[in-house]
Amino acid sequence: MKGIFKFYLVQIEPEFKLYITPIQFDPNDPPFPISYPADYSRQIAQKLGPYHTQGMPEDTWSINELRLTEKELLEQTEEIFKEKKSLFDYELGRFQEGVLFSYFGMTDTIQHMFWRYTDPGHPLYEKDASKEYKEMIRTWYKKMDAVVGEVLKKIGKDDTLIILSDHGFNTFRRAVHLNTWLKENGYLYLKDPQASEGGALLSDIDWSKTKVYAIGFGALYINQKGREAQGIVEPGEEATKIKKELIHKLSSWLDEKYKQPVVYYIYKKEDIFKGRLADEAPDLYVGFNIGYRASWQTALGAVPKDLIEDNLKKWSGDHLFDPNLVPGVIFTNKIITKESPTIYDIAPTILKLAGLEDRKTKKYGFQGQALF
Repeated sequence: MKGIFKFYLVQIEPEFKLYITPIQFDPNDPPFPISYPADYSRQIAQKLGPYHTQGMPEDTWSINELRLTEKELLEQTEEIFKEKKSLFDYELGRFQEGVLFSYFGMTDTIQHMFWRYTDPGHPLYEKDASKEYKEMIRTWYKKMDAVVGEVLKKIGKDDTLIILSDHGFNTFRRAVHLNTWLKENGYLYLKDPQASEGGALLSDIDWSKTKVYAIGFGALYINQKGREAQGIVEPGEEATKIKKELIHKLSSWLDEKYKQPVVYYIYKKEDIFKGRLADEAPDLYVGFNIGYRASWQTALGAVPKDLIEDNLKKWSGDHLFDPNLVPGVIFTNKIITKESPTIYDIAPTILKLAGLEDRKTKKYGFQGQALF
């Protein structure tokens, strides 16, 4: 199996420090296809040179762990931007008809890592930080606006341009440990009754007593008989009762430190998940208030000692709040006629533009409607 990575010489003195990025698939020879057609990744590498193949290529965690500085992250982000822009320009230059999609994730990364410079209420806010860092988010939006301007000059009058973000952004001040809340409220038990915390991947949970557990960024699962391997909750009336209790208690949860509500809204599975695998989806999903987010430990199914803690990682901005509080953005060069457009409307819109509108429900079963 072949991989590629980059070196970054951090310093020579007084100690030698050499940073190496995570190993990524070699687009010239990936272990399995990472593009369609399968040979496309190799064609692009041969045409434009090697490129990052990791999903989020910016090494944000190296900043959290103080291996690299913001300056070095910005250098890497700029390099990745040029890489993406080069690929986009290449494809736009030979594009004749159909659908051309390109994803630029730099504004997402920059907001994750630089939001603390814009929020005086964040635990890592630096009042005397440089103006460059305080304006870094705006700087990158201007950079992306320039890309949009270039595209508008190149496309034809009958072409449709859609600029879409599936979410907004805001400050991430406090990390919430959902499994700890479940433990304190009698829904989750550890194998060792004297233990103050439990490890990742639900490893220390006593399933013979646990009725509810959390894993992921806000997902709550009832430990149901017939679904979970060691389920103890009867589906139906008992599970419904527990869900009602959780909705009531979580909705009234106040952060004792700031006397603010932690939760904005609790979503029932049947209201948001559709399809043949919907029963495997979380039974409830927590929509957090701005400033509060499921912790990294919660995402991995751990049970930390504390209930809520200040977010002291440089990953200070996020979008894992209730979606109504961080709506996405859409604008186009056509007039949108549908009221309250959602991301579900994008696929039907593309099908309509491609002349396939009559087939959208019969064959594809998409939700949503065309935007125009």
